[in-house]
Formats: sequence, C-alpha cells, structure tokens
Amino acid sequence: MKNLKAILFEDSVLKLGLILITISAGLFVIEESGLFELTEGIAFGAFCFNYLASLVFFFVVIFKGFKRLHYWVLLLVLWFISAFALNLSIAVFNTSVTWLSVVICISTIAIISSVFINELGLRMKHVLVFFLGIAFLLFIYYSVYLTSMYLIGIFAAIALGFSLHVFVPMGLAIATFLTIRKAVRGNKSLKMALGAGLLLPVVACSIFIWQWKSINNGVNLAINHNTLSEGKLPTWVVISQSIPKNAIAQRIIKAGIVYKTANLSDSWFWGNWNKASFDEPMQHDPFIVIASLFGGDLNLDEKERIKILEAMYDSRHQAQERLWSGDKLKTANVITNVKIFPEYRLAYTEKTLTVHNTENRGVRAWLSKQEAIYTFHVPEGSVVSSLSLWIDGKEQKSRLTTQAKADSAYHEIVGVEQYDPSVIHWQEGNTVTARIFPCTPEENRKFRVGITSPLRKQGDMLTYESSYFDGPSPGGAVEAIQVSFSRMPEGLNMSGFDEISNGIYAADRPYQPDEQITFKAPPLASVPFTFAGKGYQLKDYQPQTTSFNPDAIYLDLNASWTRSELDELWPAIKTKKVYYYDGKLETLTEENLDHVYSRMGKLNFSMFPVNEIKNPESSLLITKCAETSPNLGDLDESEFGKALTSYLPDAKPLQLYNIGTNLTPYLKALKEMRVFTYNEGDVATLQDGLAKHEFTRSQEDSTHVVLAQSGLVIEQTADTLKAGNAPDHLLRLFAYNDIMKKVGPHYFDKTYVQPDIIDEANEAFIASPVSSLIVLETQKDYERFGIDENKNSLQNASAKSSGAVPEPGEWLLILVVIAVINFLVYKNKHVQPEL
Repeated sequence: MKNLKAILFEDSVLKLGLILITISAGLFVIEESGLFELTEGIAFGAFCFNYLASLVFFFVVIFKGFKRLHYWVLLLVLWFISAFALNLSIAVFNTSVTWLSVVICISTIAIISSVFINELGLRMKHVLVFFLGIAFLLFIYYSVYLTSMYLIGIFAAIALGFSLHVFVPMGLAIATFLTIRKAVRGNKSLKMALGAGLLLPVVACSIFIWQWKSINNGVNLAINHNTLSEGKLPTWVVISQSIPKNAIAQRIIKAGIVYKTANLSDSWFWGNWNKASFDEPMQHDPFIVIASLFGGDLNLDEKERIKILEAMYDSRHQAQERLWSGDKLKTANVITNVKIFPEYRLAYTEKTLTVHNTENRGVRAWLSKQEAIYTFHVPEGSVVSSLSLWIDGKEQKSRLTTQAKADSAYHEIVGVEQYDPSVIHWQEGNTVTARIFPCTPEENRKFRVGITSPLRKQGDMLTYESSYFDGPSPGGAVEAIQVSFSRMPEGLNMSGFDEISNGIYAADRPYQPDEQITFKAPPLASVPFTFAGKGYQLKDYQPQTTSFNPDAIYLDLNASWTRSELDELWPAIKTKKVYYYDGKLETLTEENLDHVYSRMGKLNFSMFPVNEIKNPESSLLITKCAETSPNLGDLDESEFGKALTSYLPDAKPLQLYNIGTNLTPYLKALKEMRVFTYNEGDVATLQDGLAKHEFTRSQEDSTHVVLAQSGLVIEQTADTLKAGNAPDHLLRLFAYNDIMKKVGPHYFDKTYVQPDIIDEANEAFIASPVSSLIVLETQKDYERFGIDENKNSLQNASAKSSGAVPEPGEWLLILVVIAVINFLVYKNKHVQPEL
C-alpha cells in the first residue's frame, strides 16, 4: 500500500477515474439518502452528470490506455453507477432490497480495489479474491437478468447511447473474470478463497429455494387437507394458520406482488409490468427471481396471497382498494391537539395532517393527481367524531351519512369527476380509514380527524394513549402537539413537554406515533351530559361476579400457548369435559394431551367457532391470542361465516377467559358485539375462579354501557334536570358501544342498517358500521347524492367546545331571556320617567 501514492502520482488516468467514481458515487448516495426531495427533473439531471463523467473518461481511456484492463474496470464502474442513476428517473429494474444494495456496494468496491491487487499483502489478497467471487456471480446474474433488453439496447443506442447501459453488467462480469484469472494463477490458497466466494451465494440461494419449496409444499398440504375435511374456513385462512411466520415466508408470499419474479411466459425477467393491488413499492430480490424459476409457482392466486398478508402480517392498509395511485405522497406536517377530561376518564384528540405530493410540477401533469389513504389505529373503545377538509384554503366540516351513500359519492366523484372529497369509514379492529383526493404537486392538502377515546385505568392511574396512522410516510414530518386538561390532575407524567400556560402543555418535535400521558385518577364527575331529552352520566365500574361452574371447557389452542401454561391449567379442568377445535370439536384427555399440544401449538392463530359450542350458558371458552388473524368481515362468504350468521341473532351468553390481554381481530370484533362475557388474567387467577365458581357478570343493558378498560359505566337516563357542562363525548361513547351491541347479531347478514341505529349514529355524529363522515366540495354535491345536513345531532366534535349542548326547549328559553333583558335595557335608556 505504500506505493499507492506513487502509482496515483504517476498514473493520471487512474487518478482521474477514481476521482470521477468518487464524485458520481457521492452524488448517487445523496440522491438515495432522502435528505432532500428527489423530483424526476433532479434525478435526470444527476444522471446526465454521471453519464457525462463516464463519457469523458471513455474518451480518455480510448486515447491513453485502450489496452489497460484497469482503466476499463474503472470505466465500467462509472457506467454501472450511471446505470443506477438512470434507473431513478427511468425505471428499468425495481428498487433493490437491502441485502442486494449492500452486496452491490461491496462488489463495486472489490472490483475497484482489484486495480491495486498487486500492492496488497497476502491476507488482503485472500479477502479481495473472496469478494471478487461474490461480485462475479452478481454481475453474471445482472447480465442474464437484462437479457431480454439486449435487442432494445442495440436498436435504441442512437438515442445518445443511454440504452447501452444494459450491457454494463456483462462488461463487468468479463472484467472481473479476467482480473480473477490473473490474480489466482498458480496460487492454490487464493483459488480456495475464490471458491468460498463463489460457494457462499450459491449455498444461500439453494437454502432459499429449499425454503420456497418447503412453503409451497405446506401450502399444497393445507389446501388438500382443508378440501378433504370439507373445512368451513377459507383455504387461505388455513394456510395462514399453518405456514411459518417469518421474514422469509413473508417474502415468498409477496413474490409477484411486492417482489419481482421471473416470468418466462411473458418477456423473461422484464416483461411483467402488471402491478398487484398492494400499496408497497415493487422490489428486486435475486433469490426470489431465481427461486421462482427453480422452486415452482406457489399454488395461490394474488387475492389469496393478499388475504394471507392481511391476516399474518397486519398488511390491511397496503391492501386497501385504490382509485388513484399514492406513491408520490408524503405526510409533511402533523398537528395534534389533545383535550383530556380526567374527571370523565376520556379524551378528545384532533390530528391535522398536511399531505404533500412530491411529483415535479409540470411533469406528467395528467398523472399528478393522487389519492391519500390513511388508516388510523385508535385505542380500544374509541370513535371518530369529526372530519374536516380544507378546500380553497377554507376548512369544510363533514356531514354524517350512511356508509353506502358516502362510498357511492366518493367513488363517483374520485373515479369519474376527479375533484375534492374526503371520507372516513369505520373498520374492524379499532381502525378507521380516511381518504383524501386530489393531492396535487401544486397544493398541499390539509385535513383533520377528531377522535373520542376513553382513558385506560390501571390501579389508581389513568393513561392517555395517542392514535397513530399508516399512510403516506411521515419521515421528516414535524409534529406540533398541544395538551390541555379540563382539570389539572395529580401525579402528571409528561416528559418532553413545556407548560406554556396554566394547564396547557406543548412540544415541537419530529413526528412520534406513540404518545402516553399518565396521571392519578381523580374522583368521577357527577355532572351529566344532556341532549334530546336524555342524560348521560358516569359511574365507577365495579366488576361483579356470578356463581358459575362450567360443565364443559373449550380450549382455544394455538402457538401463543406455552406448554407450562397448559400443564398448570390441566389439573383444574381435567375432571370436566374438555374440548378443542381441529376442524371439528375433539375431546382433550390426559392420553392425547401431548399429541394435541404438539399439533395445535403450530398454529399461528386460531379461529374458534363459538357457534359450535353446545350449551354456551354452562360452558367456558379459554383462549390465549396472538395479535393477528383474519377480521370477522373476511369470513363473510365462507361456510364459517354463514354458520356464524345463523348463530349470532340468537346467541346465548358465553363466558370467555383470556390468558393475557391480547385479542385477535376476530375476537376483538366479537367482544365489541358483546357475543361473550369477557374475563382476563393469568392462569392462577383462572384457577382461582374455577375453584370458587366465580366469573364476571355482565352489567350492560339497553341503558348501561360498560367500558371496563376505563373502569366506567355510562348510564343513559330520562332525567335531564341536572344540566351541566359535561363533555358531549359521553353521548358519543355511549352511542358507539350501544350500536356495536345492536350490530353484532346481524353483522354478516347486513340487516343491521336500520333507521333507529342510523338515527343513533346521527345523533352522536360518529363513524360506525352504519355511518361514515364525508366532506364534498359544494352544496350541490350534497344535494345530488342525497346527503342532507344533519339535524338533531351533536355535529362535528371540536376541541374548542366539548361541553353540554342546550336542548331545543332550552334554546327557546335562552332566547326569551335575552329578549327580555334587551327590552329592559332599551326601556331604561330611552323611556323617560314621568314627573
């Protein structure tokens, strides 16, 4: 290495090549870093610089060192960088996965370093030759991958030679081969290092192909077994339960949807331009391309794969239906305004988001309109109670209508007419989906979502949990957050906030999806909220037990259970009839316990059919859950769903005990619909309940709603004499939970869309299974789609006014009093007294 400076000093061509490579590579890294907004114009300008640098060095090599292999190596590296720079503005191949990007960098460094191989010590030569072996295979792969473009590359070369970039990997493969042959000639140990470098990628790829075939075999077995057993669950659900849940399995399921595959029936590797209906950028992983050639096609269509991704990897947001692309959108700014009511154990959160379209202005203007889709994850029991969209710089508040009307209006305007709407729909699993259109490069779009949430109570502490979202990336977004309290609590923990005035705290920071604020729980307020002739008042929730000695135990077994938990529980239940579900109800005994656990413990999640429990009034269902599973709505058309449809309207009360706190989306939905009485805790608490015959008794009826996580009961009364300034969110939370109770029995047959339920949602102005919030551009649009202004309703919630709303009669009384006061004041000023 001591001769390196001398070599560079003597060889100006070598020095120039290294300088140009450093500049080109540095420019490319800056482009890819995301430090600034990369438009198509900037990307193409950067490519032109890289291409010009390679052309300059090309003529230098032609005239000063045509026969020097090292010069050609540096020239090919310059062209290689130029090819990737061109790919940023004219996509020839998809974004490289992380490991491939690392290998590309290492291979490029290795081939550049080979110029100085004669100056290296023996150990460094071994290291370099090892990496040259990896680089050689990489360049060979790209040479084959781009085969289908060679003819295009030749015929399109007249266009400034841009298309000749497709031949660069072939040139690098030849240059690497010549370099390796010269370096290892006559040296056995270097040949062994080369062999290791060649063998490592081949072994890794072979292992991946083996796993691909293993998963493919598992998929086929699941399909066969489900068919033979005439299973009621959809085949994709059974596959989701049984195949391994890991990063490799996820990549294999995403093959052809997110990851590029070989398509010999089209135009080899390059011809498949069809993008699946999945909102994730297409990526290039050589292992997946090769495995799709040699491992066989997965026996799953695109729809089934997407369903598996939704169920196993929480990919519901990416699978949302899109009317327009959203790949150029980012979340530029987040404003969070939180009003906490400690004495009512609830909070109201407004999130105002600014959406920015990064498309270059004027470039592809006809394609610049994009649709922003956000999925908000809200705390358990929360409900969306307001929506605003800024149109022409002015805030326009939403109206509430049925889901069907809102969906029809949005699709017509966005899909056909292409101007301003925004809509929010309720989704299962404590989520809502917001859609905003159009988002253009000329104007940032701003919208606001308001969320009413109960606080979580643990011991004597309350916790506020923020909502977070999936959607256009908030990377680099700044968040301004303000938190105020209706009454200052004790024991307040708000790290990172500054008190800007009495009881108001603020922070400016990069966007954070998770926010928790804790404080001591004060006594509950006794002041009710009154509206439309009814009052809504809070009471402390004191769990009550009922004497319950189950005749039968049903175990919902899956991979979440540990063997020690089952062994600990078994003595307490073995004297009863114990069942588990494996396609059908089976008896669990001491003799088959090991076999059953071994089999059922492989399931990623379980879908226990509560409809198959005989005598639910005297049965106990014990579960332990993962956090992922299909949603209840995913089972709509299946035999499983049809069986639930028949069962739910006349469902008898069932006791369910959850070991832990996690519930699958399937069970969360059934819990919200009050299909069972919910108990949770550890195994010891369950054993104690079984020994004492004590389990939770439901305290809900038509006028009482229990929010157990908040330690609350909301009571609806006919007494409106106690008027006060309680927040209107009491009515919103009561209505949401009451609607979910009413929806449950008819969830699958969709007959829950009834006038009384729609009226209840309208009164509370909340998003629910029957209602959505929508903003349209003009009054004529509302009239055209039959979306009337909401009457006898709380209207959109607001952080500025969350107190009681006067009754219609109270408004009249207020107006009369004001009129009398004005008359007396006028008379006092203008009427002279008689002398």
